[in-house]
Amino acid sequence: MTTTDSAAPSAQRGPAPADMPQDMPQCDLVMKGGITSGVVYPKLIAELAARYRFKNIGGTSAGAIAAAGCAAAQLGRLSLKNPGGFDELSRLPTQLGEQAGEPAQSMLSHLFQPAEAVAPHFAVLLSTLNAPHPLTAIGRALLAIVRQFWGMALLGVVLALLLFAPVVALASPTAGAASVIGTALGVLVLWWLWAAFGLSRLARLKSSPVLAPAAWWAIGLAFTAVGLCFAVHAHVSGHLWVATLAGGIAAPLTIGLVVALSGFRFVVTLVQGMHGNGYGICSGLTMHKNEGGPEGLTDWLSHYFNGLAGLGLERPLTFGDLWGAPFDGTRFTDIPAADRQINLEVMTTAVSQQLCFAIPFRGDQALYYEPAELRKLFPTSVTKWIEAVSAAEAAAGTRAEQVVHEEGGVRRVLSRLPGNVNLPVVMAVRLSLSFPALLSAIPLYAVDFSLKRNQRPTDAAVSAPFTLHATRSWFSDGGIASNMPLHFFDAVLPKHPTFAVNLKTEHPDFKIDPTRKAAEQQGRVYLPDSNVGGLLRYWRAPQDGSAVGGLVGFFGSIVNTMQNWRDELQFPYPGYRDRIVQVSQLADEGGLNLNMPTENIERLSDAGEYAAQRLIARFYPPDAPVSKGWKNHQEVRLRTFLGVLEQMALALQPRLADGTWNAVIDGISHGTYSPRQAQLAKECLERVVELGSLLKASPGSLQDAAPKPRATMRIAPRI
Repeated sequence: MTTTDSAAPSAQRGPAPADMPQDMPQCDLVMKGGITSGVVYPKLIAELAARYRFKNIGGTSAGAIAAAGCAAAQLGRLSLKNPGGFDELSRLPTQLGEQAGEPAQSMLSHLFQPAEAVAPHFAVLLSTLNAPHPLTAIGRALLAIVRQFWGMALLGVVLALLLFAPVVALASPTAGAASVIGTALGVLVLWWLWAAFGLSRLARLKSSPVLAPAAWWAIGLAFTAVGLCFAVHAHVSGHLWVATLAGGIAAPLTIGLVVALSGFRFVVTLVQGMHGNGYGICSGLTMHKNEGGPEGLTDWLSHYFNGLAGLGLERPLTFGDLWGAPFDGTRFTDIPAADRQINLEVMTTAVSQQLCFAIPFRGDQALYYEPAELRKLFPTSVTKWIEAVSAAEAAAGTRAEQVVHEEGGVRRVLSRLPGNVNLPVVMAVRLSLSFPALLSAIPLYAVDFSLKRNQRPTDAAVSAPFTLHATRSWFSDGGIASNMPLHFFDAVLPKHPTFAVNLKTEHPDFKIDPTRKAAEQQGRVYLPDSNVGGLLRYWRAPQDGSAVGGLVGFFGSIVNTMQNWRDELQFPYPGYRDRIVQVSQLADEGGLNLNMPTENIERLSDAGEYAAQRLIARFYPPDAPVSKGWKNHQEVRLRTFLGVLEQMALALQPRLADGTWNAVIDGISHGTYSPRQAQLAKECLERVVELGSLLKASPGSLQDAAPKPRATMRIAPRI
């Protein structure tokens, strides 16, 4: 980050004329995942929409929600079914912060509704949010666990009472049984309240790990002694001190036992509940039983996307709608990629297969689903559409195979997932937004043809029915593999800019002041204003001061590296860094802060609006045919491409000049290439040799003039 980064002029958003969308310059947009950090995007999108027409839109997780909302609003504007869709989208952060439901909470928090079996566990999670210190979060969690699993606490009180009552009787032999039991119970209740007070202030252990527990125990002993003296009139004697000490030992031990038992019960029931709910706490569907209550995430997304696009609620918004594909009243007909009016792409991760996928799916592997499973994850309008289209596509097909899944001796016939053109947008987004543990993973099925039982016998008739056995594959958050898919829509020589939005933590040298606007401080939004900006990457120093903290941080860094290494490599590269706007967040903003206060939501959404203004100020041509930012970007991309092309041609020239690979072409032509294709292939190789010879003889080098860090060209698989 450089200190020369200057504030951008504000871009005022206003109503566009009816013919403006078609005439506007195009742009692409890629957005990073981040759960509730997605509140950054609505105003950012709306601000860009005032100057650009979105062609390709992509994202992961929360970025996938924003991308789908952007695509739906773009469709509403192009079709004129909802010309004000982007203004509606810009109001979303305010709506997410509004109070709703019983108990009154922000709409954002109501989107995440836990399944009944794991509702107590979700309450424990919520209790830890916005904690100022990790130890505070631990203390809150322990208290919440005991409250949620109070049966264990009752068991602990009974055990402590059985241990402590005889000691109270020893301290006061003349006291009656009722008085002894009442006194013992009262002293134990005091210990429990004192323990709750200590857990709520657990963060003080950081500064005094020995003194604080010792002081807590000593004060508890004093309460015990005073309580015994007043309740059963125990005299100051050896019996009193023995009883006090016994209470000071029995109470903390039973408190620890209760916490341990409650924690064990918490873990066991959490594992069981998540296993039955697709390995997540929230399915995404509405769980409130009261009519008219706040909707769950998936229900709300389905309705919201349709509203932005100007569609009714009879069927879900599909990729065919975005593409402008022909619709016969039952299903859409696929069209070439070049003819799609709006291209939406999101990431998902098939964790069972250890693969990531872009949606629309680009591979030729067919996916299947079990209808009853999808009904637990998607609204009725979505599942009815999927089942109807699957049946229509199957009836129009010619495949004779039946696909089944067997588990526990039960065989279920599966249906094939609709083709990309008929796939609901909300399903693609939900496949991308399956944040591990918080949201349920989605079960789909694929046929593993490496298994012998899925290989048709060679002597069987091709037209004869054949049963294929599919294997379940759990699809989870796209951010597991690529949290910011910068590779989407990337071209060697692009026609228009592809903007990207990165969400990151606060830089220590550029502090964020939550009381000031984003435009007034360098730490909130950053976009390089020259070709030397954005080269440096900040990383947090490991917390190696403590054994536990260091170990947790170490393994957390491993997970983050597996998730973000590709993105981190691309951030400082020429042709990337100048179009990636960085938005920094405070610890209590975004992420897992499901109950984020309204003021935090507003701060993040305003930062997103300012980020868009920075992009517009750099790339949008207000009075000139080409802006300085876009002209510079074209030059950087061209210099990079020519440098890579030179490097490749010089490396290939000696390998191709001896004619060895022409002989390989002759071998290919016998089975794959036609004579004309074989001749064309040889001519292509000859041109590469000529290019290499030209570059080799040239006194200058294009690679030397390429921007740094230098890029390389490789053949890579499509995701």
